[in-house]
Parts: sequence; C-alpha cells; structure tokens
Amino acid sequence: MRRAFGLILLALGVFAAAGAVLLPTYVYPKLAKVPLDQDSTSVLEGTASKVLAVTDNGTGPVSNIRENAKLTAVAHVQSNFAAPEMHQDTDYAVWLLAVQVTDDADGTVLSASKRQVCFDRRTGEGYDPRGATDPMCAANSSYVTELKDKADQDGQKPPETNIEKAQPGLNFKFPFGTEQKDYKVYDDNTGAAVTARYTGTETVNGIETYKFVQDIPDTKLDSKKVPGSLVGSEQSTVDADLYYRGVNTLWVEPVTGIEVKQQQQQHQELRTLTSAAVVFDGTLAYNGKTISQMVDQVNANKGKLEFLSSTGPLWLGIGGGVLIIVAIVLLARRRRPEPPTSHRRRQVAFAGS
Repeated sequence: MRRAFGLILLALGVFAAAGAVLLPTYVYPKLAKVPLDQDSTSVLEGTASKVLAVTDNGTGPVSNIRENAKLTAVAHVQSNFAAPEMHQDTDYAVWLLAVQVTDDADGTVLSASKRQVCFDRRTGEGYDPRGATDPMCAANSSYVTELKDKADQDGQKPPETNIEKAQPGLNFKFPFGTEQKDYKVYDDNTGAAVTARYTGTETVNGIETYKFVQDIPDTKLDSKKVPGSLVGSEQSTVDADLYYRGVNTLWVEPVTGIEVKQQQQQHQELRTLTSAAVVFDGTLAYNGKTISQMVDQVNANKGKLEFLSSTGPLWLGIGGGVLIIVAIVLLARRRRPEPPTSHRRRQVAFAGS
C-alpha cells in the first residue's frame, strides 16, 4: 500500500513539475496574443489655445483660427477580416484605426485620419515586409489614407487614397510583459517610430503602470498652398511648410501591455520664408470613461496572464518538488521484516512445554 501511494505521489509530482515548465514556455506564448476580433472606441478630450478650422457655408471653404476651443477626439479601432493575414492561429492581426477631432462648440470636424496596420499580436510591433523573402504581412495590408484638399465636385467629400506604408514600432499597445526600458512607438503625425522613454511608475485608478514619454522634435510634415491670410500675407495663396512637434505620455500596465492612460501635447505651425502662424496648440487625454474601460480590460486579463507566466509555474514547481520528495521518502523506507514463521512456532511450543 505504501509503495502504491508513493508511486501515485511521484507521478503527481512529475506532472506538476512538467506543468511548471510548460506553462511559461509553451502555454503562455500560445495564449498571450491580442484577440483577432477587435471593435473598440477611445475618447480623448482637452483644449487648444489655437486650432485651424475649415468651414464651408456654401460659398467655398473658409479657413480661420479658433482660440481656446474645447475638443473631442474619437478613435475607433476595428479588425479587417478581409485581410489575408486574419486566419485561425495567426500571429499577426490587421486593424484599422480611424480618428476624428471635433470642436465641442459646434461639432465642426477639425481633422480626420485613417490608417491600417498589420502587426505582431504578441509584441505590438508593426510589420515591415520590405526586403523579406517570405513576408508575414502583405504590403497592402498596411496603409495610410490621404484626403485630397478639394473635392472633384462641389458638395462632395474630397476623395480618399490609400497609400501603402509600413508602420514600424509599437502600434495600439505595448508587448505583454512590458519591461522598464525604452521602446520605439509609431507616431501618426510623422509616420515614423519614435523612442518612448521609460520614466518610472505611477498608479492610475488603482493600477500600477509604467510611464513612458515620447518627445517628437520639430519635424516638417508637408508643403502646401494655404490662404495668405493665415500667415499674414496679402496674397490670396502662398506656399508654406507645415511643422509639428509634440510630447506623448503613455501609462502602460506591464503584464498586459494595455495603455491605461494616454495624453498628447501637440504644436503645429505654418512657416513661410518671412512669417509663421500657429495652426494648432493643445493637449488631449483619455477621458474618465475610456480610462475605466482600459482598467476593466486589465482586471479581466492580468490574473490569467500572471498565472500562466509566474504564479502558476511557481506554485506548480513548489508543489511538484514537495510531492516528489515525499514520494521518494515513502518508496525508500523499508518495512520492518517479520520473524520467520518456523521460528515463531518454536517459541510458542517452548512457552507451552
């Protein structure tokens, strides 16, 4: 009986020890991926001391600078299941991001952008197919949408054009198991991966986060013809360069890689050879509802990921080791041998004689 019990404990111990190895090395990598099915909305709110608004009352577009405007930016992320990369057990996802910024005062759309990216479901890295002999993502699965300045006909929206563009750096989230180090994060405005520096830890709504700060230096974004009145010129239109700089601050829960909070400080101005005019200067940040949604996502997934990567292997390893030791002790102990049957009979006979 003791031997059978020892063998059972030994088997359970070996099973637990194997689980301690397999959970972080095999099961965790299989499950620590963003879901393919994504349909979410984030809202950023803030103010701008100056912002360019283009309106049309039926007589043609009119550009003017608004001051001290309250703004709302709505970012909608949706999966594109038409993309060839979106199949069962894939390591890559294709998501479409659309952002629209409006003036709270009258609902005027101040800016709108759209881009699609194929990225690694584990690390959040945007994939660049250039130079790959067997690319994991098709070139046309990542693009940015450009909007023409004018519509082809009055009363219509300006046509959109999708331009293939790799978007390197982190997109949408940080990697599972985010570390206390710097990361390259894709910046929508410059279209480049810019370093986000790790600056310490902060608590957001009861969640411990890693804080990252991304400083985007003064960068030329575009050259275009603009109304001369915007830059103090008497000419009807002038050639001007659009420059941008900004500071993006990201608060990331490290186990899940979810951006619990986000803040964007941006400054844009038009420059000519003789003058410059600010066309945007403001700060937008996740509103309270969006932060609560992100915290709910963290609470729903953090415990599962920690069990697979750390707490589960720890307890299985300890439990398996204890079971193996107990089993070895039981199997090694020998039962005290009983006296031979013939010897016991002689003792009984002698006692009765």
